[in-house]
Amino acid sequence: MGITAKFVLLCFFGIFCLTTADGRSSKYDWPPPSGSVEKRFARAAITTDNAACSDIGGKVLKKGGNAIDAAIAAMFCIGVVNPQSSGLGGGFLLTFYSKNRGQCMSIDARESAPAAASRNMFINDTDASKYGFTAAGVPGELAGYWHAYKRYGSGKVEWKELVLPSVKLARYGHPVSEYLDYVMRVKERHFRLFPSVRHWINPATNQTYKEGEILRRPTLARTLERIAHSSDPVQLFYHGEMARVMADEFKEGGGFITEKDFASYKVREHTDLVANSHFRDSLTMCGGPPPSSFAVTQLIVSVMSKLYPEGHKHNIYDEPLVLHKYIEAMKFAYAQRTLLGDHDFVDDALSRSQNLTAPAYTDWVIRRMKDHAQPSKNYGGIAQYQTPDHGTSHVSVLDEYGNGVSATTTINRWFGAAVESKAYGILWNDEMDDFSTPGMENGFGFAPSETNFIEPGKRPMSSMSPMIIFDHLTKNVKMVIGGSGGSKIISALAKAIVRTLIFKDSVKNAIDAPMIHNQFTPDITQLDDQFPKEVKAILENQFSQKFRNTTGFEGIIQGIETREDGIHACGDYRRRTDQVPSGF
Repeated sequence: MGITAKFVLLCFFGIFCLTTADGRSSKYDWPPPSGSVEKRFARAAITTDNAACSDIGGKVLKKGGNAIDAAIAAMFCIGVVNPQSSGLGGGFLLTFYSKNRGQCMSIDARESAPAAASRNMFINDTDASKYGFTAAGVPGELAGYWHAYKRYGSGKVEWKELVLPSVKLARYGHPVSEYLDYVMRVKERHFRLFPSVRHWINPATNQTYKEGEILRRPTLARTLERIAHSSDPVQLFYHGEMARVMADEFKEGGGFITEKDFASYKVREHTDLVANSHFRDSLTMCGGPPPSSFAVTQLIVSVMSKLYPEGHKHNIYDEPLVLHKYIEAMKFAYAQRTLLGDHDFVDDALSRSQNLTAPAYTDWVIRRMKDHAQPSKNYGGIAQYQTPDHGTSHVSVLDEYGNGVSATTTINRWFGAAVESKAYGILWNDEMDDFSTPGMENGFGFAPSETNFIEPGKRPMSSMSPMIIFDHLTKNVKMVIGGSGGSKIISALAKAIVRTLIFKDSVKNAIDAPMIHNQFTPDITQLDDQFPKEVKAILENQFSQKFRNTTGFEGIIQGIETREDGIHACGDYRRRTDQVPSGF
């Protein structure tokens, strides 16, 4: 019997009945399992947004490389085959768990605002924060890779071995995925508008590349090859000839990034991490401080764990009250996100995020929860909103040494700023659009978050929440998990953890489960089309919740869970790419 058949069985007795991993069934019409592949491994695993990248990372693991080595190799690959979401022109947040130390570290290689940036720079021209060279922040991607490799790499795999497989993919091409086909059609207008990205139109057809067609990036291949053979790629990219050429391109395009901005970029590392060690037996959730949203994500999980302790008999598939509590937990958590920002620039951001992980805060939320939806003022936030972030990619790795890496990488909106370096084939991010701008209310009338206003050198607040869950007694990893897709990262990630650890689902069932998302501003819960209509009606009528439908392109999870029978890894069918975990 295959993995899907083992964990999710459908029977037909007038309605569908779904059996969860521990054998409980539901009377509601939950959707059947997706076609995503869950794989089980004995010693090590990696799952990414593209099977080619999982394969590259898996080969690094099989060579004796550790989770850091495999993650870097996979992220180089993601930058080639997922160009709409990630690449050298962007940045990432990474959480690393070292089993030897029994400790988590985080690496912040998120893009930063250039020195010429100011909080009012986009007040009269909002498009300038989204499109063109003005939209780009200083990229941290390559600096972050090199920092992680030098500090935490295994030493068993050469740097060039992590880069050269992606050189090959860029040079000889890779088949366009269903997802990339869709995104390219959406972005066709920009490809025709901006000269530097006109080559994304297939010259043979004068249309965007279609699913299955081979996409080559020869200019990027040459750049990656130089990086692969460099003894110091940070010096090459941020301080040498490349920095000069890229700065000249920014100047010519009207952008703000200078040679000095490249040279001034610094990777930030944190060893005294935000963590929650009280939520479930001896398990600890760990992740980075703001601009990561880990503190927000873990609060949802912590509240649900306290409400449904070990040994409970509740069934999330069969009890609408459980889902009501989950929606309410999201509201309390997202409300606090409005107060967070880059901790180097927002005085209380670090202490506030640490407070969200305290047992007393979990108790505070639970005491204020009711069996019906409440007015927004009751959730503890303020009437401000964080600017929505957008497309990203995620890599989750667990190595044979017991180390884990959860890394989320992004260029923000699809194809970033829709401009690229003609000399180096690097698509530039539009991360300046992740900042808030004074006076720019959103479509629901909420003011922008003041903690996220632009300042030189500042990094915009993000929904990215790369997380690792480990047992602080045995030091063994329980889950390596993270997601992509803007503000829905938080809710999708919490959903997967809650269903797996608290309601004993398989990691595949948990990821497959319909999206349920409420980000406080506005207080309207978004649902997948597959969410059972009967359950939705109960939540509306009995618990006063409000709903609207959401798209399936956001909230994409890559999860690894260790169980008694091995390491289980699965990606998210919503990405619409070929996703197959790798390992051994």
